[in-house]
Amino acid sequence: MIPPTIPPPTRPLSTIAILRFLLPIAIFLLSIAPILFHDVSIHQIHSLDDKLLRSHSKHRKSVEYYFNETELFGTHSSSLARSNITFPPDIGTAGKSLLLHALTPRSIPDEAFNPIYEQQRCVKYFSYENYNKSFLSYDPTILHKRRRLFLGSLIADDSWHALGALAMESYGIYEAVVFVESNRTQTGTPRKLRFVKGSEDYEMLVNQQLFGPNTKVLLDYYSYEGEIDGGGLIREHRQRALILELWKGAGMTVDDVGILSDADETPTRDFLRALQSCNFPELNLDQDCWSPKIVVASNVFEGSPECMTVTRKWMHPDVILGKCIEGIGSKEYQLTVEQRQRAYAWRKDEYSAKFNYSSWPKSKRQYPLWNPADFRRDTGGFVIYYEDVDYLPFRMGHTGFHFHNYFETTHQLRTKYRTYGHPVKSADNMSVSEIHPDLDLMADCVLGRPLEKNKHSTLSTRLAKFEGRIPIAYRLKGYSVARHLELRYILSEDERTWTAGTWHETEKGKEAESKKT
Repeated sequence: MIPPTIPPPTRPLSTIAILRFLLPIAIFLLSIAPILFHDVSIHQIHSLDDKLLRSHSKHRKSVEYYFNETELFGTHSSSLARSNITFPPDIGTAGKSLLLHALTPRSIPDEAFNPIYEQQRCVKYFSYENYNKSFLSYDPTILHKRRRLFLGSLIADDSWHALGALAMESYGIYEAVVFVESNRTQTGTPRKLRFVKGSEDYEMLVNQQLFGPNTKVLLDYYSYEGEIDGGGLIREHRQRALILELWKGAGMTVDDVGILSDADETPTRDFLRALQSCNFPELNLDQDCWSPKIVVASNVFEGSPECMTVTRKWMHPDVILGKCIEGIGSKEYQLTVEQRQRAYAWRKDEYSAKFNYSSWPKSKRQYPLWNPADFRRDTGGFVIYYEDVDYLPFRMGHTGFHFHNYFETTHQLRTKYRTYGHPVKSADNMSVSEIHPDLDLMADCVLGRPLEKNKHSTLSTRLAKFEGRIPIAYRLKGYSVARHLELRYILSEDERTWTAGTWHETEKGKEAESKKT
């Protein structure tokens, strides 16, 4: 149906005439509203929001970068030489400068607790359910001081570019940060422990106040050489179970908050502060753990600070109140192995899948505690939170960052894809672009190639022009561009070794392309 039009008036329209003109348009818009918004899932909304904003970005011209721009980078080589830090190998000048800033003792600028500012912060955040936005608030009668936050993550061959950005984003906020490293990958492939006590990597991560002057940093090791029922994911969940033990050892109680993540994920600093002070229903100590998980909506940086994707969000890290976490909450509400898919696995459907608690005793005053597998999966009740922003049509701004596929060398990158989740067995014999569509997007972005064939798209401008929040690390003068140019050199050199191919030219890529058509 096309809205009716009227001939151009020969004299100024009266108020009644204007209303007659606007009324059919209003009726038309109301009539198509159910079509526009019918059955749009929360995950589809993420894509709609960003695609509406950046629909032109796949067909954009490449963003220009110049190698001589590294001369403008804030930290000079003389400053690096004067530092007493032993830098990790292959980190590059940009990485050294990042770590130098991250390890420099400094004050915590947002440490003071100001109820007026907390109220201003809280009303910016909302959850979205059943087409309704529910905004947070701050109630000084409920919370007089900030909640304590505990971070827990697996760690392996994560880039210091990701670890440094994580540390700078959260500096001085966490009560404790715990890491668990394993001598095997998800697929069971043996690997050499990297963060061995006394090593330079260990000292930098644990003993040099990387996460703040008063933040405890703990690291433990997971080793299991027997057969694992359930394969790689269960190995990962067994490893994460050690995080909960470390949280308890660090003093976590029922009214503290646990954030389970990978080492390349973090909430934004402002959202971390919101988690400490705002009136989240999921963090209310009086809750019954029926729907306790807060999901962070993270913007994804694909390999480079200058390659932020704009057509997707990553739904991690995950946040839960201590009262609802296994090992912290009351054992009375802990599920047995028989009530789970298998030991260390997620719960069976009848114990919370899509709010189905049909097999949980109705006499219980609280719903089951969450283990790490529940934490990281879509099991049970969860709520996604966004920041209200004016640069997106649906105003659903990100609340976290995902530093995806960060690396120091392409050898490390290939090892990751060959030996971790969803392994690509022939990764050692492929160009970076051929290994995975995400790597293809990264390579196209870094090398300035067209993005038309990629599933996702990156920012159509330099990061400095982005209207939303960016990581604190990327506010360091010149770092973002300097790292991007380092990656351009690394990937250019790597492609000399391989016949220049892309993921779209592989059999899997062609198969995926044919399914689209």
